Amino acid sequence: MCMFITSIDIRESLKGCLIAGAIGDAVGFKYECSENNQDISFDFNWIISDDTQLTLATCEAIYDSVEIKPEKVAERFLYWYTHKRLVGLGSSTLKALRELQVGGHWALVGRTGEYAAGNGAAMRIAPLAFKKHITKLTIKDICTITHRNDEAYSGALAIYYSIKAAIDGIWKGDYGLIDYIIEKIPDTRVRDRFIELIPLQSLSISEIGKLYKSSGYVVDSVPLALFAAQKINELDYAMILTELIKLGGDTDTVCSMFGQIAGSLYGTKIIPDNLMYQFEKLEITDLISEIVNNWKE
Repeated sequence: MCMFITSIDIRESLKGCLIAGAIGDAVGFKYECSENNQDISFDFNWIISDDTQLTLATCEAIYDSVEIKPEKVAERFLYWYTHKRLVGLGSSTLKALRELQVGGHWALVGRTGEYAAGNGAAMRIAPLAFKKHITKLTIKDICTITHRNDEAYSGALAIYYSIKAAIDGIWKGDYGLIDYIIEKIPDTRVRDRFIELIPLQSLSISEIGKLYKSSGYVVDSVPLALFAAQKINELDYAMILTELIKLGGDTDTVCSMFGQIAGSLYGTKIIPDNLMYQFEKLEITDLISEIVNNWKE
């Protein structure tokens, strides 16, 4: 049983979200799309992907502002792209960035249709949960930059409300998160998947993985990330990462989203010393410290 005191301040929660998310991304990125990931090691040279990079770009666009402006977020995405700071971009995000680069409007460059139902909006939405007075329209606008799709939006809402529930003390690391999220998101396939998971919540991560594996499809990955987050009072952070990686698929994204949620709840105290040591070798450590220290709600 891995229980922690949940009374942490907003900056520690944000720090936990960003660092635990980044570690999940880095360790998952090595095993992305690999099958039969049974011998999992965290001892290698970590590389973060667009999951963390676009999350941090979002932070840079909003950290010192009260009002969230999607055009500013889009501008920051484009800055990271033109300075070749993005790794592992999905096709929808890449399309949007290329069109932004030639003058496209932020509200029009995002991909539409079924192929836009990817993880790209959900994986980077977390910073908005640490701002006050955020509306669903704001969230939809930020999603729209790369993904103009109801499923992608629903997945982003699920991550946003999960982190808000952790920050506000509504969710305490137990099995109530999925039930809570079902009431907060629209009638979509993402919501349907959450409903399917309700009677299965006692299953292990490996058991649920036999039924639902993470993929580039938001319907697969976001519910799995929340399912894993509900195990944080039973299993330690590193063990959950290991179990998610063993499932294969879009391991960097599902591990990152799980880490964002769990880190928002418990802060950095869930992260073992060996993983924190590895994290501190990454170039993003100073950026995260600057964002956290200067964050305005």
